[in-house]
Amino acid sequence: MRPKSDMRIRISIALGLGMLAMPVHATDVMTQHNDRARTGTNLKETMLNTSNVRTGQFGKLWNLFADGQIVAQPLYVSDLQIDVGGHQGRFNAVIVATMHNTIYVYDADKENKGPEGRTVPLWARWLGTPRPGGEDIDMYHTNDPEWGILSTPVINDAKTVIYAVAWHDKGNGNYEYRLHALNLRDGSPRGQPMAVTGSVPNPKDPQASPISFDPRPQKQRAGLLVSKGVLYVAFGGGYHGWLFAYDAETLQQRAVWCSTPSGNQGGIWQAGQGPVADAEGHIYIMTGNGTFDVTQGGSSYADSLVKLRLENQKFVVKDYFTPCNQKWLQDMDIDLGSSGPVLLPGEKIIVGGGKQGRLYVMNTGNLGKHHPNPANNQCDNPNVIQEFQANPFSSDPNGRPHIHGGPVFWNGPDAARLYVWSEHSPLKAFKFKDNRFIDLENAKTSGYRPPWGMPGGMLALSSNGSSAGSGIVWALVPLTGDANSQRGVRGLLLAFDAQDVSNELWRSEQPNGRNSYGLFAKFAPPTVAGGKVFVATYGNDELQRTYFKNDRPERLPTEYYVAVYGLLTNSKLTVVDQNKDDITVLKAQLHGPPKIDRGKCESVNPHNIDCTVALEQAHGAPSLHEVIVPNNYDFAGCQVMRVTTASKEGGITNADSVGFWSAEATEGFETTNSGRTFPKTSLKRVGNGVLKNGANALFHEFIGMASCELGPTSAFRLFKPFMDFRSDQEQKMYRNWDLAQNYRIGREITQFDRSGELLQ
Repeated sequence: MRPKSDMRIRISIALGLGMLAMPVHATDVMTQHNDRARTGTNLKETMLNTSNVRTGQFGKLWNLFADGQIVAQPLYVSDLQIDVGGHQGRFNAVIVATMHNTIYVYDADKENKGPEGRTVPLWARWLGTPRPGGEDIDMYHTNDPEWGILSTPVINDAKTVIYAVAWHDKGNGNYEYRLHALNLRDGSPRGQPMAVTGSVPNPKDPQASPISFDPRPQKQRAGLLVSKGVLYVAFGGGYHGWLFAYDAETLQQRAVWCSTPSGNQGGIWQAGQGPVADAEGHIYIMTGNGTFDVTQGGSSYADSLVKLRLENQKFVVKDYFTPCNQKWLQDMDIDLGSSGPVLLPGEKIIVGGGKQGRLYVMNTGNLGKHHPNPANNQCDNPNVIQEFQANPFSSDPNGRPHIHGGPVFWNGPDAARLYVWSEHSPLKAFKFKDNRFIDLENAKTSGYRPPWGMPGGMLALSSNGSSAGSGIVWALVPLTGDANSQRGVRGLLLAFDAQDVSNELWRSEQPNGRNSYGLFAKFAPPTVAGGKVFVATYGNDELQRTYFKNDRPERLPTEYYVAVYGLLTNSKLTVVDQNKDDITVLKAQLHGPPKIDRGKCESVNPHNIDCTVALEQAHGAPSLHEVIVPNNYDFAGCQVMRVTTASKEGGITNADSVGFWSAEATEGFETTNSGRTFPKTSLKRVGNGVLKNGANALFHEFIGMASCELGPTSAFRLFKPFMDFRSDQEQKMYRNWDLAQNYRIGREITQFDRSGELLQ
């Protein structure tokens, strides 16, 4: 079987080659987090599964280029009729919206390179000059140089119209939000865009001037929603939170709601998650810090989950939930609305949580309202079905339990689970049964934990219904820093077995760097559809550092794009792992420092070089693992190791290749597999013998490195060989693993010899 390890933390760096373009009819992703319930799930994914999403079978295919930062989640429409320019016909299409106010529609199944090597869209439409960036809305300048389409657009059910809200510069310091509707077949406008304006009466003094929407400080981050012919647009930031309703056909305004008319703040931002809608047309939103005075006769709903309904051209609050410690949440800047809620299938239960890291389970028929307990900041709410800490407060002063990315829910073959990835935490999967989460103390967790800082993980899930082996949790997390206060933070795409998230299937950072996707887009979850994963980015590369107020970046990324991942051309075979005695390790020994000519190392990206060939040339044998290191790496402490394997002569005759799983590790840390596979004709034979069972054996030699300095300690090398047998008729690759446990060599174990145990 595939080698296992008891290391609790896994960190990686490596990659796969090739590409696969295969037209397929897939599910549609026409709104943020996939559906109006915001479950984040695609339950009709028939191509990707836990067997083929692995290194060598799954990887980066190409980029879909754009003209600015991509903050919105990409959307996907299958079998879309396109009729524009040189593109006519039906396509599986991916839709990309940028901060430069451009909407692109790309063929999701083909790269379609243009004359300059960049992908060519089916159509693109620029909506007008975006608002310039500035410290008034972004003190860290993470979204410089401009603000255009910030929220995820939405597509109507007929797949004919796309709606987007864009921030526009009118000149002389005047800014305006406009609601645009475009024909999806060709990008043509459906009439004039509608300026977003509105006001509500002042509840403190009905005779006074109304409270008006001010577009200058407001951020339209929450994804758009279309439900029952009405388009909903939510705003955070600024002086209040706002929710607007428009007729989806005419764009005429239907209603305006302010979250804090008798106070201030209460923004609806939800880390980009859109409002939730149920089958009856109720709308659910979560608000941030600010005034809550409903129990004192006011009408301000900060730090609340609010249930609204459009009735007689106005919003009516039908119910709400506000935590018992709201006053403390407000004082400590611990927004409830830092994340968005998810409506569980059946529409009786809604779940949400925010910066406190606490999840609330509520009945949609009775959310619970507010039962204050100002004497206890960690009070319980007797008016909800259940509440618990998804991520407890840490004793580490840098540890924060904030939830930003919306939770994801899946009813799998063995259990229903909710997946949450908060800051300073691994991914967690909580089992759900009988309207409650169970076995909380034994929740499965991922090995990877992002570096300190915002925002945790942005999640999506793909599966073929509830079929075993089909569920995959996809996560986008920061790889190199805090994405809230730093620019240039690189991102990491991870895939986990949804039935056991401790089983990491694949990651984008691998030794050769070809699967790396670029700069992390703070609140955009991956989009999974049609056998592909679409990842929004802030660009290709940029110096990572913190800017503040008047200190603004001068050098920006040279390319902006959505990265596309999928099955590789050489991945049509399903790999079947099994334990066999075809190959085993005979002996291994350390042999002094490596003699590597750095001039023979190859650059793989701006940060790393590949010295695998240089090591092989210097020491005269194939390297059992890739040697991908930082540009300035000095190989401090590293020792060359020589490994001899014994392969059954009959096995090597019929095999297609021999390979290794290999990882560098310390106690509590382990890199991802950097092992390599070799055609049997490229092996270095160093002898032969007879095994104890009487089988003739051939001996082969490999080299590698161990004992390299890794932080305050030195790393040992873990490794294990296998032999591959290809069956084209069955479309399978049988991978026969060494029967022994993972081998280990390093400073504590410098050599071992199993000849007496294995040979006659």
